[in-house]
Amino acid sequence: MSDSEMHAYRAVAIFSDIRNEKISDHEKAVAIYRVINRPLEQLGQVKKTAMLEVIRWLWDRCFRVKKEGVGNAE
Repeated sequence: MSDSEMHAYRAVAIFSDIRNEKISDHEKAVAIYRVINRPLEQLGQVKKTAMLEVIRWLWDRCFRVKKEGVGNAE
């Protein structure tokens, strides 16, 4: 599905349910792209908690963070 084929309301719904395993990573990526490229005045339709969850979801795919005290030689 291309970004032009996904309706704005569907993009917001997927964005708000980013951890849903029934939704493909490709659809999630398209939804994120659609949401972040909306006019700023429309971003109020997305809850801050959803934005934080999307950031965490993306973060988990890009980085590994050592837990404090694990693998640290002090």
